[in-house]
Amino acid sequence: MMKRRFSICILMILAVLFISSCMRSQSKDVTSSEFIPPTLVATAIKTATIDPFRPTEDPRGPCEDNLDFVEDVTVPDGTVFQPGEEIVKKWKVKNSGTCEWISRYSIRMLSGNSMGAETKQKLKLLKPGEEGEIEITFIAPDEPGSYYSQWQAYNAQGKSFGQDFFIDILVANEKTDE
Repeated sequence: MMKRRFSICILMILAVLFISSCMRSQSKDVTSSEFIPPTLVATAIKTATIDPFRPTEDPRGPCEDNLDFVEDVTVPDGTVFQPGEEIVKKWKVKNSGTCEWISRYSIRMLSGNSMGAETKQKLKLLKPGEEGEIEITFIAPDEPGSYYSQWQAYNAQGKSFGQDFFIDILVANEKTDE
């Protein structure tokens, strides 16, 4: 029986040695004398920008926009022009509203033929009650016929207001030498 106990002890010792030999040993020679700080990564931050052409709220508070057509200053309706001739059209208008017409106010072509003019232009700066002139330079089309161009005022929020105004001309059949 003693022999049996001795054999079991030997087997246990061998099993412990076998199992311990299968385990990995940990090395403690890894040393670093130099400190390497963590690296920071730059993150882009988006900043809000204002679109200069986006309609905006009027900082002056509530007021009413209005434009009254007063008279044609130049180029009465039905005036005849030669093909390619420069036309300087002026309208007298009145700011009949309570809002001042600021730099973001514009006039835009509503319908007809642009006759070479920009279809969006700045509106003359006028205070409420003031009168002023709107001027647009056109070029008479090359083809003879009747031509019409209708225009409208717009506020800083992009909303149309007031009476529209127009030019109505005729282009002669052919150029004449003067």
